[in-house]
Amino acid sequence: MRILTLLSVVLLSQNALAQSTFPTAQCQISTPYIPGQSLKKVNLSNQQQILVSADQAEINYPDRARYMGNVHFYSGDTFIQADNAEYSETDNLFSATGNLHYQDETITLTSNSLTTSLDGKHTELLDTKYWLNGMMVHGQSDSFKVDQGRYLILSNAQFTTCPDEQPDWALHAKEIKIDSTNAWAEVSRATLEVFDVPVFYFPYLTLPISDKRSSGFLYPTIGSSKNNGAEVGVPFYWNIAPEFDMTITPRVLTERGVQLNTEFRYLVDEQQGLFNLEYLPQDSSLDDEKRYLVYWQHAGEINENWRISSDFTHVSDDNYFNDIGSEYANKTDSQLIKNIELSYFQPDWWVNFKVQDIQVLGVNQSPYQLLPQLAFHSYQNPMGSLFEYDMFSEFSYFERSDNQQDNAARLHVEPTLRLPLNYSAFSLTSELKLMQTWYQQSDVHQEQSISRTLPQFRLHGMLNLEREASFFGRGTTQSLEPQIQYLRVPYQDQSDISLYDTALLRDDFHGLFRSHRFSGLDRIVDTDQVTLGVTTRFKDRDNKESLSMSIGQTFYLSTSEMAQQENNNDEDISDRSALAGEIDFKADDKWYFSQAIQLNKNQSEINQSKLSIDYRLSENKLVQLSHRYVKEISNSKINQLGLKAVWPVNEEWTFVGNLYRDINLHRTIESFVGLQYESCCWAIRFQAYRQLQAQYDQSSNFTLSGQEEFDSGISFNFQIRGLGSTSKQNAASMLSDGLFSYRQPYYLKN
Repeated sequence: MRILTLLSVVLLSQNALAQSTFPTAQCQISTPYIPGQSLKKVNLSNQQQILVSADQAEINYPDRARYMGNVHFYSGDTFIQADNAEYSETDNLFSATGNLHYQDETITLTSNSLTTSLDGKHTELLDTKYWLNGMMVHGQSDSFKVDQGRYLILSNAQFTTCPDEQPDWALHAKEIKIDSTNAWAEVSRATLEVFDVPVFYFPYLTLPISDKRSSGFLYPTIGSSKNNGAEVGVPFYWNIAPEFDMTITPRVLTERGVQLNTEFRYLVDEQQGLFNLEYLPQDSSLDDEKRYLVYWQHAGEINENWRISSDFTHVSDDNYFNDIGSEYANKTDSQLIKNIELSYFQPDWWVNFKVQDIQVLGVNQSPYQLLPQLAFHSYQNPMGSLFEYDMFSEFSYFERSDNQQDNAARLHVEPTLRLPLNYSAFSLTSELKLMQTWYQQSDVHQEQSISRTLPQFRLHGMLNLEREASFFGRGTTQSLEPQIQYLRVPYQDQSDISLYDTALLRDDFHGLFRSHRFSGLDRIVDTDQVTLGVTTRFKDRDNKESLSMSIGQTFYLSTSEMAQQENNNDEDISDRSALAGEIDFKADDKWYFSQAIQLNKNQSEINQSKLSIDYRLSENKLVQLSHRYVKEISNSKINQLGLKAVWPVNEEWTFVGNLYRDINLHRTIESFVGLQYESCCWAIRFQAYRQLQAQYDQSSNFTLSGQEEFDSGISFNFQIRGLGSTSKQNAASMLSDGLFSYRQPYYLKN
């Protein structure tokens, strides 16, 4: 007959792998029992109690108890099943033999025998198979010991994260010692087998068994390219402290030499940043010249009011990205920013201090440095019950790094008086500015002391009309938002002012309603213009936009004298701007359409156009067709057709590809293909590309078209889950590896 006995003793089970985290990734590992299923059969009133069930029992209370036949032990979250078991308080031991099964919330074990001290500090199981519940880790060992309640020691052990009985890979080790406190595993005399073939022998190996950061080697990257030859990078991750870490990567380029890349990250209080140095001491393909990249990004709060930030990128030469490449910039980047900013914020005003330099690739003469700039902004200050005023002022000192005699100081003060009238159905804003600027220039060919005073008047009005409508048979709300702007700035000759931080801004629909045509302050264009525009939106019952359409144009009431002086292009000084329009359309949860277009003043020719059509089922299942056209840019024309795709072939294989074609020149600018295989226990990624790149002529200030050439290459990355890698690779991330990265083309408001 079955005997039930309650013993008021404590059995402390230990699980040294409780902190381990490995991806489950739609994978299942079959364990002998469903975790927790057996524990539901009993209801212990006290977690310190043990419930024992057996066919027979011999009890010498309180010293010794023996249980024979179909023994079940329940204690807290622990369940043990065996053929026979014995408890001895005198020897401070609990033992079980025969068809042994052990289970708690984190681990499942089967074994021939178990012996454990009642304090749980010393436990040993023989001929053991183990599974981490809810994780991908399992294996077997000749012996399975818990020492001092902290160390888990497996002798002649197998370790894998593959779900199958015949795993794709397995680590066979003479001994695995796991420190549950520090979440580290020390592996001695281990052989890595892939598909039952020994591929590597480790005399000694350390592995993290949790998601805690740990020092050690990461998976290498292997590839080949036309420019660099064979490439091998072996990263080493150094966990310096909780707030600091560094990745050190020696990178062998057979055509150039050995490059050392270091990435240092920090997070101290409210300050965080990243510092990276890439250094190639001798480039054998470039007369043994040293080549390097320095990158620093920082953002932080000093206190409630003070903020500090930095964005710094510098390379040794103009062709660094074309030749060597870097993940911190794209091969198409031509300007590298170096700045540091310190800001002080109050609810209605703020002060900003900035130092900035720009490295322009392919240009001999360096641009002006900003050493420094101090700006003050005060905004929306009430003046009476109707009016408000803003104040913007800025002092900037400019200097060329290659010619310190070429410098200038600029002081700008810009008070604004505004009358805002805002209602639910319409708004009307009247704005008057006075822009006062003083220059002190060193250029002997320009006037050295200049004072410029320009008023600006702006009137902007907008209506917001709504109605209930039907859109493709669905109930929707349509809004109509017409707007009008009048802008007036008188003419003043500015030809004696050099260009320090000023460039012409490109127009789009939203740019039509800007109050300036140049960035910076060195050029303020005279104008007398009216801009008309209208936007319509369709929103569903959840107030999510499905369609947004905008169109607008600027009409010049008089010809800009500055435009006549600086540009003889009839299009630029015509009586109207290009007609600009934008469309964003979400047909359903899968299909998206977006286009921005500009037509000339007669609407007979396209000046610029950007078009994209997206079919997007998920992050890893999308196709995008795009077209880009610019009538004239840098004395050339852009007419490109692009295709990007990410698509799973099956549960394990994913295809990624893109193709960009120059329609005018009948050539492919870039082609890229990637294949990724990912299973529960290992993953491999293969990439191949061919792309056009232009080499800068080091002795000229422009790029010679005759120096354009194609670079091609391949690379692959291999990961074994559970050996230093726990995260899934996102196949869609490969879309950012090419010249033209993927961007979602729709900006509908939700």
